[in-house]
Amino acid sequence: MATQKPVEWVQALITRFEDQLPIRTGLHTTHSRINVEQNKECLINVSKYKFTLVISGLTQILRTVGTMKIFGAEAERNFYESQLIILDTLHQCLNGQPKDTTRLDEAMYVKLLLPEIIQFINYSNENPLKALASKVLFALSLNNFTAVFNRISARLHALSTSSDQDPSDCSDLELIQHINVDYLRLIKLLNETNTKFKNLKKQVQPVLVHSLEKAIWNWMDTYPEEFTELQKKPNEELTEACEKLFDHLDTFTDNPKKKATVWPLQMMLLILCPPILEEIVNADQGAPCSQKYLKKKLFIDNVKKSLVGQGGSRSLQEGAVVTCVKLCKASTYINILDSSNVLFILVHSVINDLKQLLFNPNKPFNSSGQSKTQQDVDLMIDCFVSCFRINPHNFEALKNCLHPCSPFSFHFVLVNALYRIITQTRLPWWPKIEIVYNKSSELRLMFTDCLTKVTQITGHTSHKGAHFLKEKVFNPPLGFKGKPVEEGPNYKYLLLWLVRLVHADPILMLYNPGKPGHEIQSSTLELINGLVSLVHQASMNDIAQEAMEALLCLHQPDNIELWNPEAPINTFWDVSSQVLFSISQKLIQHQIINYTEILKWLREILTCRNMFLLKHKDYANVGSNIPICRQAHIKLEVVFFMYLWSIEIDAVLTAMSCFALLCEEADIRCGSDELAVTHLLPNYQVYAELAAASRDLTTGRAALQKKIMCLLRKIEHSTQGCTQAWEDTFRNWEAVKKLLVTYPKSTDHSRCEDQINEWANMTGFLCALGGVCLQKKSPTRPSSMSASTTSLLTDPRKYSMLPGSVELKYCPVTQFIGSLLELLVCGNEKFGAQIQKHVKELVGHELSPALYPILFDQIKAIVDKFFDIQSQVIVTDMHTQFIEHIIFIMKNILENKPENSSEHLGVTSIEGMMLGIVRYVRHLDSTYHTIQIKTKLCHLVVAMMNRRDDLSFRQEMKCRNKLVEYLVDWIMGSSSQLVPQQGDISSLTRDLDQASMEAVAALLAGLPLQPEESDRGDLMEAKSQMFLKLLTLFINLLNDCIEATEDKEGSRKPVDTGKLQELRNCTVQAMSNLLNANIDSGLMHSIGLGYHKDLQTRAAFMEVLTKILQQGTEFDTLAETVLADRFERLVELVTMIGDKGELPIAMALASVVSSQQMDELARVFVTLFDAKHLLYQLLWNMFSKEVEVADCMQTLFRGNSLASKIMAFCFKIYGAGYLHDLLEPLIRPMFSPEQQNLSYEVDPARCSVTYMA
Repeated sequence: MATQKPVEWVQALITRFEDQLPIRTGLHTTHSRINVEQNKECLINVSKYKFTLVISGLTQILRTVGTMKIFGAEAERNFYESQLIILDTLHQCLNGQPKDTTRLDEAMYVKLLLPEIIQFINYSNENPLKALASKVLFALSLNNFTAVFNRISARLHALSTSSDQDPSDCSDLELIQHINVDYLRLIKLLNETNTKFKNLKKQVQPVLVHSLEKAIWNWMDTYPEEFTELQKKPNEELTEACEKLFDHLDTFTDNPKKKATVWPLQMMLLILCPPILEEIVNADQGAPCSQKYLKKKLFIDNVKKSLVGQGGSRSLQEGAVVTCVKLCKASTYINILDSSNVLFILVHSVINDLKQLLFNPNKPFNSSGQSKTQQDVDLMIDCFVSCFRINPHNFEALKNCLHPCSPFSFHFVLVNALYRIITQTRLPWWPKIEIVYNKSSELRLMFTDCLTKVTQITGHTSHKGAHFLKEKVFNPPLGFKGKPVEEGPNYKYLLLWLVRLVHADPILMLYNPGKPGHEIQSSTLELINGLVSLVHQASMNDIAQEAMEALLCLHQPDNIELWNPEAPINTFWDVSSQVLFSISQKLIQHQIINYTEILKWLREILTCRNMFLLKHKDYANVGSNIPICRQAHIKLEVVFFMYLWSIEIDAVLTAMSCFALLCEEADIRCGSDELAVTHLLPNYQVYAELAAASRDLTTGRAALQKKIMCLLRKIEHSTQGCTQAWEDTFRNWEAVKKLLVTYPKSTDHSRCEDQINEWANMTGFLCALGGVCLQKKSPTRPSSMSASTTSLLTDPRKYSMLPGSVELKYCPVTQFIGSLLELLVCGNEKFGAQIQKHVKELVGHELSPALYPILFDQIKAIVDKFFDIQSQVIVTDMHTQFIEHIIFIMKNILENKPENSSEHLGVTSIEGMMLGIVRYVRHLDSTYHTIQIKTKLCHLVVAMMNRRDDLSFRQEMKCRNKLVEYLVDWIMGSSSQLVPQQGDISSLTRDLDQASMEAVAALLAGLPLQPEESDRGDLMEAKSQMFLKLLTLFINLLNDCIEATEDKEGSRKPVDTGKLQELRNCTVQAMSNLLNANIDSGLMHSIGLGYHKDLQTRAAFMEVLTKILQQGTEFDTLAETVLADRFERLVELVTMIGDKGELPIAMALASVVSSQQMDELARVFVTLFDAKHLLYQLLWNMFSKEVEVADCMQTLFRGNSLASKIMAFCFKIYGAGYLHDLLEPLIRPMFSPEQQNLSYEVDPARCSVTYMA
């Protein structure tokens, strides 16, 4: 499209640019700013090829935005920012055009653009819009001077010929101040002025005079080489134009005050006429002066007289001061080596009087008038800079301005003058700022003093806000009863320029020749700490931004060397660590509003630090072993962890990328000392992965958070940074939780959407990182939840989810899990549903496996409260909701298989929890919702059996038998209880039948049937009856499937054949598993099915037998099953576990066994408990007992105890292979033929003479 239809493509780009402006979107997010910047950059590039099209489009956008109606502060802000963006884009597009580029249609687009730009020229000088508009005009006039000049000329003509023109509208004349002029264009302007000046009205002439003077200065700044050449080779045409205008101005008025206003321009006109000025100056030394130059000589004499107060008027003296400052400033544009230039003679005749007037601390210069203070300061700055460039080594004004007792204006002038000297484009002969470096200590003292005053003032007025930078510098606000407040805003403005001075040239503040190292370090620390204290000042945003830039400049590697040249590395670790600690602390406490910008700045600081360390990599660790260094590193980790859950995606990505800089620092530091990086950064690998993930393309916040949580679960080492980040996040999480769960329904919650999303991010962060934070906690496992947590779920009347203060008796991680379980039944009308959804999904998918035992224990404690003392179920809507959420969570936990999850699943038994959930669901009324819950529960049972080897059971066979008993009640039973059966209900009951059969089939795999205790009279008979009951149920279900398939064609209701087949397959599998595990009691009941009259029933039985044969059941051992069952009972008795994890039978045997039988008992215990997946519980109990009875730690596991025997047997079983693999390669060469005569006997007396020792 761009090649075939360029105009349409460019127009579409311009439209997109307009649509993305803040006035259109109302957004101030990082993403919106990036969009605007991308569109701007694209337009600037396109303008190089389609210049007129882009400029016309931008002009139209500027006009459209300007006509919009604005209501409210937010809209005004958007309006202002949009205009800034458009003007800046225009400026860059115009600047991108090479000089002398001419176009036929220039007049058209200049004609359209100029009126839109001129409206900004009337703004105040402090308004950034005026500054940008001036840059646009300057760039526009470079290639379009004729069009701009014609507008100026037309306005001059109108004002000089017509009486109808409004003399107050001089906007077009003010264009002269902002256009690009070389000496040819300047001549053109002066000639045009000469033809119109006399006919202009008196109100217009001062505007024109001021504009022409500004145009001359613009020319000298832009083309200084032309001015220098002019001094050597005067231009006759320019001289003639200047003479004529001088004469016009000389007759301008007889009013002294008005006359003084034109003196500066008259002086500049004479400076542009070197021959005339030379004759006048020489005349003062006795040379003859031409008659036609007498007026000009008289002008200079009057200026000199007025300067020393002999002019008879205060206004003339002020005019003379301004004129002489302009004279001094102009002289600096001539090479100082050209001492023959008469301009220097004239300057030296006035400069001492000028300095005495402007820089006398005992009598500061003050112009008459109410609004001249700012002009006086600008005048003093010009004078200071000019005097410095004329005579830099003998400069009394510098001493006066530096003195602590000098007026405030002197300090302000000094700082601004130094800043100008540093930043202004230098001419080759101008002196460098290095001359002032020896005043570094005085400048630091000024900074410290100003910072102290501003801090005191801000402390008193911070509640009012501070928009001081928009005020005049010397216009203090009025306090009580109209009295001026102490110069608070003035000192803030001085502080701003002092900080800018640090940024412009940090050496100016770091120069410390001849001072001892500790004093240099102390002064550097004071300066940097002062800047750090400004970074988080929300009431002084401009100063804060400048302070950040200054600190970044100070952290450049070359500048760090100057912090203390005697010990740069030690000083670096001390000073820079204090910077990081202070900023990190503010970020952790969320005391910084623009935290994303601060994080990006912090990333740049860390980059500079690493560059410095790399430069000194051979001794990078020197001085790093100090407390502040370690604390700063911890705080940095905390910051980067905590901002991973920010709602601002840019902040999240920045925090992720910062982990790479921590890794880079560890690489540099460990490389010098040949240490492993994990010595400094234990979680190095995960941090590197986090940083790498920040560079990947993400599809949104949710995907990014999921990726982060996955990486957080990989963290294995509990550092102080991890732990503190988790605890600080938990405190924030609780505070937001209290707000959300009590949020009133009637309140507008639009602003809380971001808060609840950030709270969800916090929840995921705490879930994922919680496991590693347990490493430093007490190993004692809580046996139950607190009463405050469970009371909510046991009493349906208690809907207050969060009591004001809950004293929990276990670690914060456990408290967090308990709070999450509470929120599963959050009843807030606004956010309750969102909170429940976030919690169940995050716990189910993102919870650290190390937290599974705590979660399982707390779920069991809550579910146990759903039954009264008589074990009767207490059914409430809240309990049912909780159970449904727990089923979802448990199913996801068991189906997901994150790394290292298996070792945590088996720490605590889940059979009590599962039985409690199933018992509760059994007692629910048969409703549509209940069927859904039962179906989900069956899926959970299947998931449980799939992870059977990873889970822990106390009495697995008994538990599974009980679950089978409960679940078979739902097969073909639920459907009959629902009246009526229609549509989805019928389909749902079939789904429940299938889910129940899948669960039962999974439970029956390898499960010998166990009757209840009351049925133990005849064990085989009881098992036979249980088998018959289940077999009958399965046969009936198979028949039901057969009948449903046969009735399919005649039935009106659609029958899903696929689902029926799946149900039949599940049933056959259940029958196979049942018969396979219970051949002794079930074969006689089953064998008759092989002779059943129904063909499909016989086929099903044959399928069952086939599966049994495939599983390898041995029919010739049926007689042994009874004995085996009795042994199974004995094994279950020995491995029985109490409610608190104790082993009563095993521990009783351990306490009475004789020493001769310990080895055999140890072997039996390890074999049995390992087979039952209970070896962990055995070791825990045995080792705990060993520790209790030990006299001291030196005797642990050294005596002839059962614990030591068990430990030794475990080592023998599980460690033998490892030792063999480890030692065999080392020992085998010792028995090779080459070594057969070599003895390894250490005692020479025992060594045979035939062997070599």
